[in-house]
Amino acid sequence: MYYSHPCSYCSKIFYTYGSSRYEAAKVLYHGIKKHLHDYNEDHKEHEFDDGQAIDTNEVYKALTESTESPPGGYEL
Repeated sequence: MYYSHPCSYCSKIFYTYGSSRYEAAKVLYHGIKKHLHDYNEDHKEHEFDDGQAIDTNEVYKALTESTESPPGGYEL
């Protein structure tokens, strides 16, 4: 299953493939957080400022599942 979530600042779609929704949420959280740091955008957004455990659970609740990778998405 493909799991995806948009960047909280720029709205780029990031996705990962796996069988565990919670593991996918952790991968997406870390990938998006890294993306925010790499592009110097982390200080501009506030959705991922609650700490890893809380933010991973927020991603878990909001991520999208599909049998195909999202078009134009960035794989993590």
